[in-house]
Amino acid sequence: MYKLVRFAAAGLAVVLANLLPGQITETPATVAPGRFLIEMDALSLKINRDGGDRFTAWGVATTFLTTGLTANWDVQVGAELFLDQKFDSSGLTERNSGLGDVYFRTKWRFYADADTGTSIAIMPYVKLPTNTGGVGNQAREGGLIIPWEAALVGGVHLTAMGKIDFRRNDGDNGYDSVWSTSVALQRAVTQAIGLYAETKFGKSTSGAPWDGIVGGGVTLALSKNTSWDYALYRGLTPGSSDWQHVLRLNWGF
Repeated sequence: MYKLVRFAAAGLAVVLANLLPGQITETPATVAPGRFLIEMDALSLKINRDGGDRFTAWGVATTFLTTGLTANWDVQVGAELFLDQKFDSSGLTERNSGLGDVYFRTKWRFYADADTGTSIAIMPYVKLPTNTGGVGNQAREGGLIIPWEAALVGGVHLTAMGKIDFRRNDGDNGYDSVWSTSVALQRAVTQAIGLYAETKFGKSTSGAPWDGIVGGGVTLALSKNTSWDYALYRGLTPGSSDWQHVLRLNWGF
């Protein structure tokens, strides 16, 4: 039973580290005043194996709604609408499902150079523990994201992100900090189809293993304001899921 609990806790930490919608690497672009953007992980699946143990997590409709306050400043509210987690270890099974947490974020793009296509933003966030069914912890958490982007030669677009998360520790008597960085390269193939490659690495002060993944995806633009995105990621370290599939929707109006 102790092994099952430990494996479940490790699996939950992996899930909580990667639940926000959209590509892993945030962009410094902001939503214009009077406009709205919905970013949704319509369906996500994470699979992790450790010897004979197996962890599987489903997420449905993890969604962020963003609107602009100024040309360079927007606000965002997000919710994990349904999560399902299953742990199998030594013939024992534990399954949790329910609503997830609520997030509040804001983004300020403080630098933009139209000549080079370079911009930088700062993006603090907080998480409120609204989860049910044992799919999350009961702690307020938060962090800071700094996204950066630039236009490269050959139509290639580069985005990168530095991030620090403050997460409640296992002893529930303080917080651990998790430092991470990610990079994505994107290129349009046609007016409607694009491809991207992405990688992320992170480390917690708790002593947990490194989190490292690499993957890629394809985007399909249905219109100027609506697009779908499918991505597949492969875990590189013991601290990450072995495989992650994500189907995303972006809709502006």
